[in-house]
Amino acid sequence: MNTITKKPIAFIVGPTASGKTDLAIDICDSLPVEIISVDSVMVYKGCDIGSAKPSKNILDKYPHHLINCIRPSEIFSVSDFYNASLSLIEEIHSRNKLPLFVGGSMMYFKSLINGLDELPARDDDYRFELEEIKRRDGAETLFRMLKKIDPKYALGIHKSDHKRIIRALEVYKVSGKNMSSSLSHKKKNFLSEKYNLKQFGILDEDRIVLHKRIEERLRSIIEEGLVDEVKHLLNKYPIPENHPIRKSVNYKQAFLFLKKEIEEKDFFNKALFATRQLAKRQITWMRSWDKLEIFKIESAYKIKESTKSLITSL
Repeated sequence: MNTITKKPIAFIVGPTASGKTDLAIDICDSLPVEIISVDSVMVYKGCDIGSAKPSKNILDKYPHHLINCIRPSEIFSVSDFYNASLSLIEEIHSRNKLPLFVGGSMMYFKSLINGLDELPARDDDYRFELEEIKRRDGAETLFRMLKKIDPKYALGIHKSDHKRIIRALEVYKVSGKNMSSSLSHKKKNFLSEKYNLKQFGILDEDRIVLHKRIEERLRSIIEEGLVDEVKHLLNKYPIPENHPIRKSVNYKQAFLFLKKEIEEKDFFNKALFATRQLAKRQITWMRSWDKLEIFKIESAYKIKESTKSLITSL
């Protein structure tokens, strides 16, 4: 099937605070598209301010799929995103509209581009056991456990990469198979095989522009009540210590502040540093991204013109 007969899909990807959401909303005003959020925090109900989630008025006027669809006491995985996205693509195409994926969660985009490894679901009880081992005996113990069951996989990751170490141990516990062998079995449902996939990126080599936008948005987030939002989340939901929200930018710093592990004067600077580091990782990933059409922040409006050409093949 060539790209002329394939149904179209579009990605808009960029570092945090690069203007992706505003651009997507502008596109919605003139083209038959539906937005699918690619954000690992906006998916949670109540995580509004810290994730810079569009306002309720905006979401009412411009609905976003995969926003506000799960409680913070639960966990939304890459696999959940992947499977939900495949269903949404079919639904949106059935309405003769363009699925427009917009966000900055790179692992989510990667799952759509490369397919997803067929790995077992999370085992939170076992993860808790592993976290206890790490706390009691040190992180090196987990890495030694991994080397015993899967020396090949252990060789390819850093001993301080606790996230991947725990996942590999979990996979072995649940399936009886080590991670290195499990990763060789991928689902054969890659988007580029079935759809005409266009990928747009917003990226400025001049970090000054992006850093200014990041700082301005962070000040707004804190002034709008980030700390009060986190207090409300803690009062309303039982959020496990190993939950992704507790590790995400802005929320991590707010949790630490409420636990009195950082002082108020350090809160902003630590959140700013973490956000800049996130943007740096996103940019690094984008630079290695194949078939990504890059636009500067001030010329991102041109993505709208490029998107128009996809509508004719709906």
